[in-house]
Amino acid sequence: MKKLASFFAMLLMVLTINISLDSCGTITIGTAVAQLNAECPQDMGDGITMTKSELVDGNWIITASAPTLETTLVNFMKPAMTDYVKSNAKMSKLLKETNTTLVYRFECSDGTADVKIAPSDL
Repeated sequence: MKKLASFFAMLLMVLTINISLDSCGTITIGTAVAQLNAECPQDMGDGITMTKSELVDGNWIITASAPTLETTLVNFMKPAMTDYVKSNAKMSKLLKETNTTLVYRFECSDGTADVKIAPSDL
């Protein structure tokens, strides 16, 4: 049951970013990164906290402290998170147009796990 709760907390993080993007009219990648960072830290539930949003070398990195998760669960979640981002037309368009890779970085109990979604994945 705990893994299921963690699964939903991770998807909630993805959903929160989509809602942030949808709340703005026309948005640039810099504005999206800054807006999301202004909302941090943000409790996602189940011990997961979104801590920062930053643009580094063409990558939009969204970091979350997730001491209740293990990297194996994050790796298991990669396909679902990628599919969710693909299904959001506004987010996909923004990432493609700016050639930006979206990286969800989870700082887990046993190390760091990244979910990378490149424009070519969309």
